[in-house]
Amino acid sequence: MKNYPLWKIFIVIILLSLGIIFAIPSLLYKENTGSWYLDNRLNLGLDLQGGSYLLLEVQTDVLIKEEFENFSDTIRIISRENRVKINNIENNDEVLKVRFDSGDKLKIIREEFLKNYRSVNFVITNNIISITIDEIYKKSIQDAAIKQSLEIVRKRIDESGTKEPLIQRSGRYRILLQLPGVKDPERIKDLLGKTAKLNFHMVDDDDTKSLSLNIAPFGRMIVSDIDNEDIKYLLEKKSRVGGENLIDAYASFDPTEGHAVSFRFDTTGAQKFGKATSANIGKRFAVVLDGVVITAPVINSAITGGSGIITGNFTSQEATDLAVLLRAGALPAPLEIVEERSVGPGLGADSIAAGKIAAIIGMVLVCIFMVLIYGSFGFIANISLIANLFIIIALLGTIGATLTLPGIAGIVLTIGMAVDANVLIFERIKEENFKNKKIYETIKKGFDRALSTILDANITTLIASLLLFIFGSGPIKGFSITLSLGVIASMFTALMLTNLLVHFYISFASKKEINL
Repeated sequence: MKNYPLWKIFIVIILLSLGIIFAIPSLLYKENTGSWYLDNRLNLGLDLQGGSYLLLEVQTDVLIKEEFENFSDTIRIISRENRVKINNIENNDEVLKVRFDSGDKLKIIREEFLKNYRSVNFVITNNIISITIDEIYKKSIQDAAIKQSLEIVRKRIDESGTKEPLIQRSGRYRILLQLPGVKDPERIKDLLGKTAKLNFHMVDDDDTKSLSLNIAPFGRMIVSDIDNEDIKYLLEKKSRVGGENLIDAYASFDPTEGHAVSFRFDTTGAQKFGKATSANIGKRFAVVLDGVVITAPVINSAITGGSGIITGNFTSQEATDLAVLLRAGALPAPLEIVEERSVGPGLGADSIAAGKIAAIIGMVLVCIFMVLIYGSFGFIANISLIANLFIIIALLGTIGATLTLPGIAGIVLTIGMAVDANVLIFERIKEENFKNKKIYETIKKGFDRALSTILDANITTLIASLLLFIFGSGPIKGFSITLSLGVIASMFTALMLTNLLVHFYISFASKKEINL
Protein backbone atom coordinates (compact mmCIF):
# COMPACT_ATOMS: atom_id res chain seq x y z
CA MET A 1 0.00 0.00 0.00
CA LYS A 2 3.05 2.23 -0.20
CA ASN A 3 1.84 3.46 -3.58
CA TYR A 4 -1.40 4.85 -2.10
CA PRO A 5 -1.38 8.10 -0.04
CA LEU A 6 -1.96 7.60 3.66
CA TRP A 7 -4.31 10.63 3.93
CA LYS A 8 -6.63 9.13 1.33
CA ILE A 9 -6.81 5.89 3.32
CA PHE A 10 -7.87 7.79 6.45
CA ILE A 11 -10.53 9.78 4.55
CA VAL A 12 -12.04 6.63 3.02
CA ILE A 13 -12.07 4.75 6.34
CA ILE A 14 -13.59 7.68 8.27
CA LEU A 15 -16.31 8.45 5.70
CA LEU A 16 -17.18 4.78 5.18
CA SER A 17 -17.39 4.22 8.95
CA LEU A 18 -19.64 7.25 9.39
CA GLY A 19 -21.82 6.01 6.52
CA ILE A 20 -22.34 2.62 8.19
CA ILE A 21 -22.86 4.12 11.67
CA PHE A 22 -25.49 6.65 10.56
CA ALA A 23 -27.25 4.17 8.25
CA ILE A 24 -27.94 1.72 11.09
CA PRO A 25 -30.85 3.72 12.67
CA SER A 26 -32.68 3.87 9.32
CA LEU A 27 -32.15 0.16 8.68
CA LEU A 28 -32.92 -1.25 12.14
CA TYR A 29 -35.22 1.16 13.99
CA LYS A 30 -38.73 2.26 13.06
CA GLU A 31 -40.14 3.76 16.28
CA ASN A 32 -38.94 6.84 18.16
CA THR A 33 -36.65 5.99 21.05
CA GLY A 34 -35.82 9.43 22.42
CA SER A 35 -32.20 8.94 21.43
CA TRP A 36 -30.59 11.52 19.15
CA TYR A 37 -28.63 8.85 17.34
CA LEU A 38 -31.35 6.21 16.94
CA ASP A 39 -33.96 8.77 15.88
CA ASN A 40 -31.61 10.23 13.25
CA ARG A 41 -33.14 8.23 10.45
CA LEU A 42 -35.14 8.36 7.24
CA ASN A 43 -38.68 9.69 7.37
CA LEU A 44 -41.18 7.87 5.23
CA GLY A 45 -43.50 9.90 3.02
CA LEU A 46 -47.28 9.77 2.84
CA ASP A 47 -47.25 7.11 0.13
CA LEU A 48 -45.06 4.79 2.22
CA GLN A 49 -46.26 5.08 5.84
CA GLY A 50 -49.75 6.45 5.32
CA GLY A 51 -51.23 9.58 6.84
CA SER A 52 -53.61 12.36 5.93
CA TYR A 53 -54.20 14.32 2.75
CA LEU A 54 -56.02 17.62 3.15
CA LEU A 55 -57.00 20.24 0.62
CA LEU A 56 -57.91 23.54 2.28
CA GLU A 57 -59.59 26.56 0.77
CA VAL A 58 -59.01 30.04 2.14
CA GLN A 59 -62.34 31.82 2.53
CA THR A 60 -61.24 35.07 0.94
CA ASP A 61 -64.84 36.31 0.69
CA VAL A 62 -64.67 36.94 4.43
CA LEU A 63 -61.75 39.31 3.87
CA ILE A 64 -63.70 41.34 1.32
CA LYS A 65 -66.64 41.52 3.72
CA GLU A 66 -64.36 42.68 6.54
CA GLU A 67 -62.82 45.29 4.27
CA PHE A 68 -66.24 46.79 3.47
CA GLU A 69 -67.14 46.74 7.16
CA ASN A 70 -63.96 48.70 7.84
CA PHE A 71 -64.99 51.16 5.12
CA SER A 72 -68.36 51.59 6.83
CA ASP A 73 -66.83 52.15 10.29
CA THR A 74 -64.33 54.67 8.89
CA ILE A 75 -67.11 56.63 7.15
CA ARG A 76 -69.11 56.70 10.39
CA ILE A 77 -66.14 58.02 12.38
CA ILE A 78 -65.24 60.70 9.81
CA SER A 79 -68.89 61.78 9.55
CA ARG A 80 -69.18 62.20 13.32
CA GLU A 81 -65.98 64.22 13.45
CA ASN A 82 -67.30 66.53 10.72
CA ARG A 83 -70.89 66.58 12.14
CA VAL A 84 -72.47 65.17 9.02
CA LYS A 85 -75.62 63.14 9.52
CA ILE A 86 -75.90 59.75 7.82
CA ASN A 87 -79.39 58.71 6.72
CA ASN A 88 -78.62 55.11 5.88
CA ILE A 89 -75.84 52.73 4.80
CA GLU A 90 -76.21 49.96 2.22
CA ASN A 91 -73.48 47.33 2.12
CA ASN A 92 -73.69 44.26 -0.11
CA ASP A 93 -69.96 43.43 -0.10
CA GLU A 94 -69.69 44.70 -3.67
CA VAL A 95 -70.47 48.37 -3.19
CA LEU A 96 -70.89 50.52 -0.09
CA LYS A 97 -73.51 53.27 -0.48
CA VAL A 98 -73.86 55.94 2.19
CA ARG A 99 -76.72 58.47 1.99
CA PHE A 100 -76.27 61.78 3.84
CA ASP A 101 -78.65 64.58 4.75
CA SER A 102 -76.72 66.91 2.46
CA GLY A 103 -73.72 66.87 0.17
CA ASP A 104 -71.96 69.89 1.70
CA LYS A 105 -68.98 68.18 3.33
CA LEU A 106 -68.69 65.05 1.23
CA LYS A 107 -65.46 66.21 -0.42
CA ILE A 108 -63.90 66.61 3.01
CA ILE A 109 -65.06 63.11 3.92
CA ARG A 110 -63.54 61.77 0.71
CA GLU A 111 -60.17 63.40 1.45
CA GLU A 112 -60.13 62.02 4.99
CA PHE A 113 -61.22 58.58 3.84
CA LEU A 114 -58.60 58.33 1.07
CA LYS A 115 -55.85 59.03 3.58
CA ASN A 116 -56.51 55.51 4.93
CA TYR A 117 -57.63 53.78 1.72
CA ARG A 118 -55.88 54.98 -1.40
CA SER A 119 -56.75 52.20 -3.82
CA VAL A 120 -60.54 52.37 -3.72
CA ASN A 121 -63.10 53.89 -6.05
CA PHE A 122 -64.81 56.76 -4.21
CA VAL A 123 -67.68 58.37 -6.13
CA ILE A 124 -69.88 61.30 -4.96
CA THR A 125 -73.34 61.65 -6.51
CA ASN A 126 -75.41 64.49 -4.97
CA ASN A 127 -75.68 63.45 -1.30
CA ILE A 128 -74.63 59.81 -1.84
CA ILE A 129 -71.15 58.34 -1.79
CA SER A 130 -70.39 54.98 -3.41
CA ILE A 131 -67.28 52.99 -2.54
CA THR A 132 -66.12 50.01 -4.61
CA ILE A 133 -62.91 48.10 -5.09
CA ASP A 134 -61.52 46.78 -8.37
CA GLU A 135 -60.26 43.27 -9.14
CA ILE A 136 -56.61 44.28 -8.67
CA TYR A 137 -57.37 45.44 -5.11
CA LYS A 138 -59.29 42.23 -4.39
CA LYS A 139 -56.49 40.10 -5.79
CA SER A 140 -53.88 41.86 -3.67
CA ILE A 141 -55.95 41.19 -0.54
CA GLN A 142 -56.48 37.55 -1.51
CA ASP A 143 -52.84 36.89 -2.46
CA ALA A 144 -51.61 38.42 0.78
CA ALA A 145 -54.09 36.23 2.70
CA ILE A 146 -52.95 33.06 0.90
CA LYS A 147 -49.26 33.76 1.61
CA GLN A 148 -49.96 34.54 5.25
CA SER A 149 -52.16 31.47 5.61
CA LEU A 150 -49.41 29.25 4.18
CA GLU A 151 -46.92 30.46 6.77
CA ILE A 152 -49.35 30.14 9.67
CA VAL A 153 -50.47 26.66 8.58
CA ARG A 154 -46.81 25.64 8.35
CA LYS A 155 -46.15 26.96 11.87
CA ARG A 156 -49.18 25.15 13.29
CA ILE A 157 -48.27 21.85 11.63
CA ASP A 158 -44.65 22.12 12.78
CA GLU A 159 -45.80 22.88 16.34
CA SER A 160 -47.99 19.76 16.27
CA GLY A 161 -44.89 17.57 15.82
CA THR A 162 -45.62 16.30 12.29
CA LYS A 163 -42.37 15.44 10.51
CA GLU A 164 -41.68 16.44 6.93
CA PRO A 165 -45.17 17.58 5.90
CA LEU A 166 -45.83 18.78 2.38
CA ILE A 167 -47.48 22.21 2.50
CA GLN A 168 -47.91 24.12 -0.73
CA ARG A 169 -50.30 26.35 -2.60
CA SER A 170 -52.71 24.62 -4.95
CA GLY A 171 -54.56 26.81 -7.41
CA ARG A 172 -55.59 30.33 -6.55
CA TYR A 173 -57.27 29.94 -3.15
CA ARG A 174 -56.25 26.49 -1.91
CA ILE A 175 -53.54 24.95 0.23
CA LEU A 176 -52.46 21.32 -0.14
CA LEU A 177 -51.30 19.35 2.90
CA GLN A 178 -49.76 15.88 2.99
CA LEU A 179 -49.11 14.74 6.55
CA PRO A 180 -47.17 11.47 6.76
CA GLY A 181 -47.69 9.31 9.82
CA VAL A 182 -50.43 11.46 11.37
CA LYS A 183 -52.16 9.31 13.97
CA ASP A 184 -54.73 11.90 15.09
CA PRO A 185 -56.04 13.70 11.98
CA GLU A 186 -58.99 15.14 13.93
CA ARG A 187 -56.62 17.15 16.12
CA ILE A 188 -54.87 18.51 13.02
CA LYS A 189 -58.23 19.51 11.54
CA ASP A 190 -59.16 21.26 14.79
CA LEU A 191 -55.88 23.18 14.74
CA LEU A 192 -56.43 24.26 11.17
CA GLY A 193 -60.14 24.92 11.55
CA LYS A 194 -59.66 27.75 14.03
CA THR A 195 -58.79 31.24 12.89
CA ALA A 196 -57.26 31.98 16.33
CA LYS A 197 -57.93 35.71 16.28
CA LEU A 198 -57.28 36.79 19.84
CA ASN A 199 -58.31 40.21 21.10
CA PHE A 200 -58.85 41.89 24.46
CA HIS A 201 -61.94 44.11 24.77
CA MET A 202 -63.39 46.14 27.60
CA VAL A 203 -66.83 44.98 28.79
CA ASP A 204 -69.57 47.63 28.90
CA ASP A 205 -71.64 46.64 31.95
CA ASP A 206 -73.41 50.03 32.16
CA ASP A 207 -75.52 49.79 29.00
CA THR A 208 -77.83 46.99 30.10
CA LYS A 209 -80.67 48.21 27.86
CA SER A 210 -78.79 47.57 24.60
CA LEU A 211 -77.75 44.15 25.84
CA SER A 212 -81.31 43.21 26.81
CA LEU A 213 -82.60 44.33 23.39
CA ASN A 214 -79.66 42.50 21.73
CA ILE A 215 -78.89 45.65 19.75
CA ALA A 216 -75.32 46.91 19.77
CA PRO A 217 -74.93 50.69 19.49
CA PHE A 218 -72.21 52.20 17.35
CA GLY A 219 -68.77 51.34 18.65
CA ARG A 220 -70.06 48.29 20.52
CA MET A 221 -70.65 44.63 19.71
CA ILE A 222 -72.48 41.77 21.37
CA VAL A 223 -70.50 38.55 21.79
CA SER A 224 -71.56 35.18 23.23
CA ASP A 225 -69.80 33.17 25.90
CA ILE A 226 -67.76 30.16 24.70
CA ASP A 227 -69.51 27.73 27.07
CA ASN A 228 -73.06 29.15 26.96
CA GLU A 229 -74.44 30.95 23.92
CA ASP A 230 -77.23 32.41 26.01
CA ILE A 231 -74.73 34.45 28.01
CA LYS A 232 -73.98 37.68 26.14
CA TYR A 233 -71.43 40.44 26.62
CA LEU A 234 -71.59 44.02 25.37
CA LEU A 235 -68.03 44.85 24.38
CA GLU A 236 -66.17 47.78 22.94
CA LYS A 237 -65.77 47.05 19.25
CA LYS A 238 -62.21 48.36 19.19
CA SER A 239 -59.81 45.99 20.89
CA ARG A 240 -57.34 47.34 23.43
CA VAL A 241 -54.65 44.86 22.43
CA GLY A 242 -54.57 42.00 19.92
CA GLY A 243 -52.90 38.68 19.32
CA GLU A 244 -50.51 40.24 16.79
CA ASN A 245 -48.56 41.55 19.81
CA LEU A 246 -48.09 38.09 21.33
CA ILE A 247 -44.56 36.72 21.30
CA ASP A 248 -45.10 33.57 23.35
CA ALA A 249 -47.86 31.32 24.64
CA TYR A 250 -47.65 28.03 26.48
CA ALA A 251 -49.87 25.63 28.40
CA SER A 252 -49.76 26.10 32.17
CA PHE A 253 -51.68 25.09 35.29
CA ASP A 254 -53.46 27.43 37.68
CA PRO A 255 -54.15 26.00 41.17
CA THR A 256 -57.62 27.54 41.30
CA GLU A 257 -58.70 27.53 37.64
CA GLY A 258 -56.99 24.34 36.42
CA HIS A 259 -55.40 24.08 32.97
CA ALA A 260 -54.70 27.46 31.42
CA VAL A 261 -52.63 29.26 28.79
CA SER A 262 -49.96 31.73 29.82
CA PHE A 263 -48.97 34.42 27.35
CA ARG A 264 -46.45 37.20 26.95
CA PHE A 265 -46.67 40.38 24.85
CA ASP A 266 -43.97 42.28 23.01
CA THR A 267 -43.02 45.78 24.17
CA THR A 268 -45.87 47.45 22.27
CA GLY A 269 -48.42 44.94 23.49
CA ALA A 270 -47.18 45.22 27.08
CA GLN A 271 -47.63 48.99 26.95
CA LYS A 272 -51.16 48.69 25.53
CA PHE A 273 -52.10 45.99 28.04
CA GLY A 274 -50.68 47.97 30.95
CA LYS A 275 -52.46 51.15 29.86
CA ALA A 276 -55.81 49.36 29.44
CA THR A 277 -55.66 47.63 32.83
CA SER A 278 -54.40 50.73 34.66
CA ALA A 279 -57.27 52.91 33.42
CA ASN A 280 -60.03 50.38 34.00
CA ILE A 281 -59.50 48.92 37.48
CA GLY A 282 -62.73 47.38 38.74
CA LYS A 283 -64.08 46.77 35.22
CA ARG A 284 -64.24 43.52 33.27
CA PHE A 285 -61.70 42.76 30.54
CA ALA A 286 -62.90 40.17 28.00
CA VAL A 287 -60.62 37.73 26.19
CA VAL A 288 -62.18 37.11 22.77
CA LEU A 289 -61.04 34.22 20.58
CA ASP A 290 -62.61 33.77 17.15
CA GLY A 291 -65.66 35.82 18.04
CA VAL A 292 -66.50 34.23 21.39
CA VAL A 293 -65.60 35.29 24.92
CA ILE A 294 -63.31 32.79 26.63
CA THR A 295 -63.20 34.62 29.93
CA ALA A 296 -64.04 38.09 31.23
CA PRO A 297 -62.30 38.65 34.57
CA VAL A 298 -62.47 41.82 36.64
CA ILE A 299 -59.31 43.95 36.57
CA ASN A 300 -58.17 44.08 40.19
CA SER A 301 -54.89 45.87 39.57
CA ALA A 302 -52.77 47.18 36.74
CA ILE A 303 -50.89 44.49 34.79
CA THR A 304 -47.72 46.13 33.56
CA GLY A 305 -45.43 43.13 33.16
CA GLY A 306 -46.63 42.30 29.66
CA SER A 307 -47.76 38.79 30.60
CA GLY A 308 -50.95 37.15 31.72
CA ILE A 309 -52.94 33.95 31.86
CA ILE A 310 -56.07 32.77 30.05
CA THR A 311 -58.42 30.41 31.91
CA GLY A 312 -61.56 28.80 30.62
CA ASN A 313 -62.19 25.22 31.82
CA PHE A 314 -59.60 23.81 29.44
CA THR A 315 -58.41 20.24 29.31
CA SER A 316 -54.67 19.64 29.10
CA GLN A 317 -54.87 19.00 25.34
CA GLU A 318 -57.10 22.04 24.74
CA ALA A 319 -54.67 24.30 26.60
CA THR A 320 -51.74 22.89 24.62
CA ASP A 321 -53.54 23.33 21.30
CA LEU A 322 -54.63 26.88 22.14
CA ALA A 323 -51.02 27.75 22.98
CA VAL A 324 -49.97 26.31 19.60
CA LEU A 325 -52.57 28.43 17.82
CA LEU A 326 -51.55 31.61 19.61
CA ARG A 327 -47.83 31.05 18.98
CA ALA A 328 -48.44 30.40 15.29
CA GLY A 329 -50.57 33.51 14.88
CA ALA A 330 -54.07 34.16 13.61
CA LEU A 331 -55.22 33.17 10.17
CA PRO A 332 -56.32 36.12 8.03
CA ALA A 333 -59.38 34.15 6.94
CA PRO A 334 -61.06 30.85 7.85
CA LEU A 335 -59.95 27.62 6.17
CA GLU A 336 -62.45 25.15 4.79
CA ILE A 337 -61.55 21.50 4.17
CA VAL A 338 -62.72 20.78 0.62
CA GLU A 339 -61.07 17.37 0.26
CA GLU A 340 -59.82 14.85 2.77
CA ARG A 341 -58.20 11.46 2.24
CA SER A 342 -56.61 9.01 4.59
CA VAL A 343 -53.86 6.78 3.27
CA GLY A 344 -53.47 3.52 5.14
CA PRO A 345 -50.06 2.07 6.01
CA GLY A 346 -50.85 -1.15 4.13
CA LEU A 347 -50.40 0.48 0.72
CA GLY A 348 -47.09 1.96 1.83
CA ALA A 349 -45.92 -1.40 3.17
CA ASP A 350 -46.61 -2.96 -0.24
CA SER A 351 -44.65 -0.18 -1.95
CA ILE A 352 -41.72 -0.61 0.44
CA ALA A 353 -41.73 -4.36 -0.12
CA ALA A 354 -41.82 -3.90 -3.90
CA GLY A 355 -39.01 -1.33 -3.68
CA LYS A 356 -36.88 -3.71 -1.61
CA ILE A 357 -37.44 -6.52 -4.08
CA ALA A 358 -36.54 -4.27 -7.01
CA ALA A 359 -33.41 -3.02 -5.24
CA ILE A 360 -32.29 -6.53 -4.25
CA ILE A 361 -32.91 -8.00 -7.71
CA GLY A 362 -31.17 -5.08 -9.38
CA MET A 363 -28.18 -5.31 -7.06
CA VAL A 364 -27.85 -9.08 -7.41
CA LEU A 365 -27.97 -8.91 -11.22
CA VAL A 366 -25.48 -6.06 -11.31
CA CYS A 367 -23.14 -7.90 -8.93
CA ILE A 368 -23.28 -11.09 -11.01
CA PHE A 369 -22.62 -9.11 -14.19
CA MET A 370 -19.62 -7.31 -12.71
CA VAL A 371 -18.02 -10.53 -11.41
CA LEU A 372 -18.56 -12.32 -14.74
CA ILE A 373 -17.09 -9.47 -16.78
CA TYR A 374 -14.31 -8.18 -14.53
CA GLY A 375 -13.54 -11.06 -12.16
CA SER A 376 -11.82 -9.91 -8.96
CA PHE A 377 -12.17 -6.27 -10.00
CA GLY A 378 -15.90 -6.88 -10.37
CA PHE A 379 -15.99 -8.12 -6.79
CA ILE A 380 -14.29 -4.87 -5.72
CA ALA A 381 -16.94 -2.89 -7.61
CA ASN A 382 -19.67 -4.81 -5.75
CA ILE A 383 -18.15 -3.88 -2.39
CA SER A 384 -18.18 -0.24 -3.50
CA LEU A 385 -21.80 -0.63 -4.56
CA ILE A 386 -22.86 -1.89 -1.11
CA ALA A 387 -20.89 0.91 0.54
CA ASN A 388 -22.63 3.37 -1.79
CA LEU A 389 -26.06 2.27 -0.51
CA PHE A 390 -24.98 2.65 3.12
CA ILE A 391 -23.71 6.17 2.43
CA ILE A 392 -26.92 7.18 0.62
CA ILE A 393 -29.11 5.95 3.49
CA ALA A 394 -26.85 7.67 6.02
CA LEU A 395 -26.99 10.98 4.15
CA LEU A 396 -30.78 10.81 3.78
CA GLY A 397 -31.20 10.03 7.47
CA THR A 398 -28.77 12.74 8.60
CA ILE A 399 -30.51 15.53 6.71
CA GLY A 400 -33.92 14.25 7.81
CA ALA A 401 -35.11 13.64 4.26
CA THR A 402 -38.46 12.07 3.50
CA LEU A 403 -38.35 8.90 1.44
CA THR A 404 -41.22 8.52 -1.02
CA LEU A 405 -41.92 5.96 -3.73
CA PRO A 406 -40.10 8.06 -6.37
CA GLY A 407 -37.25 8.28 -3.86
CA ILE A 408 -37.01 4.49 -3.84
CA ALA A 409 -36.89 4.65 -7.63
CA GLY A 410 -34.02 7.12 -7.30
CA ILE A 411 -32.10 4.69 -5.06
CA VAL A 412 -32.63 1.83 -7.51
CA LEU A 413 -31.44 4.11 -10.32
CA THR A 414 -28.26 4.99 -8.41
CA ILE A 415 -27.38 1.27 -8.21
CA GLY A 416 -26.83 1.26 -11.96
CA MET A 417 -25.18 4.69 -11.94
CA ALA A 418 -22.75 3.67 -9.18
CA VAL A 419 -21.55 0.71 -11.22
CA ASP A 420 -21.26 2.81 -14.36
CA ALA A 421 -18.37 4.80 -12.90
CA ASN A 422 -16.55 1.58 -11.99
CA VAL A 423 -17.09 0.23 -15.50
CA LEU A 424 -15.52 3.38 -16.96
CA ILE A 425 -12.51 3.04 -14.65
CA PHE A 426 -11.96 -0.65 -15.38
CA GLU A 427 -12.22 -0.09 -19.13
CA ARG A 428 -9.63 2.69 -18.95
CA ILE A 429 -7.35 0.44 -16.87
CA LYS A 430 -7.81 -2.31 -19.46
CA GLU A 431 -6.78 0.08 -22.25
CA GLU A 432 -3.72 1.25 -20.31
CA ASN A 433 -2.78 -2.33 -19.50
CA PHE A 434 -2.11 -2.98 -23.19
CA LYS A 435 0.23 0.03 -23.39
CA ASN A 436 1.98 -0.10 -20.02
CA LYS A 437 3.10 -3.16 -18.04
CA LYS A 438 3.89 -1.21 -14.86
CA ILE A 439 0.94 -2.22 -12.72
CA TYR A 440 0.64 0.82 -10.39
CA GLU A 441 1.21 3.28 -13.21
CA THR A 442 -1.49 1.51 -15.20
CA ILE A 443 -3.95 1.82 -12.36
CA LYS A 444 -3.13 5.51 -11.85
CA LYS A 445 -3.53 6.36 -15.52
CA GLY A 446 -6.77 4.38 -15.70
CA PHE A 447 -8.31 6.35 -12.85
CA ASP A 448 -6.97 9.67 -14.18
CA ARG A 449 -8.36 9.08 -17.67
CA ALA A 450 -11.78 8.03 -16.33
CA LEU A 451 -11.99 11.04 -14.00
CA SER A 452 -13.10 13.62 -16.58
CA THR A 453 -15.75 11.33 -18.04
CA ILE A 454 -17.14 10.48 -14.60
CA LEU A 455 -17.24 14.15 -13.57
CA ASP A 456 -18.94 15.21 -16.82
CA ALA A 457 -21.65 12.57 -16.51
CA ASN A 458 -22.34 13.11 -12.83
CA ILE A 459 -22.25 16.91 -12.90
CA THR A 460 -24.79 16.83 -15.74
CA THR A 461 -27.01 14.59 -13.62
CA LEU A 462 -26.61 16.92 -10.64
CA ILE A 463 -27.71 19.89 -12.74
CA ALA A 464 -30.82 17.99 -13.85
CA SER A 465 -31.52 17.04 -10.21
CA LEU A 466 -31.16 20.65 -9.12
CA LEU A 467 -33.72 21.76 -11.71
CA LEU A 468 -36.11 19.03 -10.57
CA PHE A 469 -35.71 20.23 -6.98
CA ILE A 470 -36.29 23.90 -7.87
CA PHE A 471 -39.28 23.45 -10.15
CA GLY A 472 -40.72 20.22 -8.79
CA SER A 473 -42.76 19.62 -5.68
CA GLY A 474 -43.40 16.83 -3.21
CA PRO A 475 -42.32 13.43 -4.56
CA ILE A 476 -40.39 15.05 -7.43
CA LYS A 477 -38.21 16.89 -4.92
CA GLY A 478 -37.74 13.64 -3.01
CA PHE A 479 -36.58 11.93 -6.18
CA SER A 480 -34.14 14.75 -6.96
CA ILE A 481 -32.65 14.66 -3.44
CA THR A 482 -32.20 10.89 -3.54
CA LEU A 483 -30.67 11.04 -7.01
CA SER A 484 -28.31 13.89 -6.07
CA LEU A 485 -27.05 12.15 -2.94
CA GLY A 486 -26.68 8.93 -4.93
CA VAL A 487 -24.53 10.68 -7.53
CA ILE A 488 -22.31 12.24 -4.85
CA ALA A 489 -21.96 8.91 -3.05
CA SER A 490 -21.17 7.05 -6.29
CA MET A 491 -18.40 9.50 -7.16
CA PHE A 492 -16.84 9.01 -3.73
CA THR A 493 -17.03 5.21 -3.81
CA ALA A 494 -15.76 4.98 -7.40
CA LEU A 495 -12.91 7.47 -7.22
CA MET A 496 -11.82 6.89 -3.60
CA LEU A 497 -13.06 3.55 -2.25
CA THR A 498 -12.63 1.52 -5.45
CA ASN A 499 -9.17 3.06 -5.91
CA LEU A 500 -8.17 2.04 -2.38
CA LEU A 501 -9.57 -1.49 -2.77
CA VAL A 502 -7.77 -1.99 -6.08
CA HIS A 503 -4.43 -0.94 -4.55
CA PHE A 504 -5.16 -3.12 -1.51
CA TYR A 505 -5.92 -6.11 -3.73
CA ILE A 506 -2.81 -5.65 -5.88
CA SER A 507 -0.53 -5.19 -2.86
CA PHE A 508 -1.71 -8.05 -0.67
CA ALA A 509 -2.35 -10.49 -3.48
CA SER A 510 1.17 -9.82 -4.80
CA LYS A 511 -0.18 -9.31 -8.29
CA LYS A 512 2.43 -8.62 -10.93
CA GLU A 513 -0.05 -7.96 -13.73
CA ILE A 514 -3.65 -6.98 -14.23
CA ASN A 515 -6.14 -9.47 -15.63
CA LEU A 516 -9.26 -7.80 -16.94
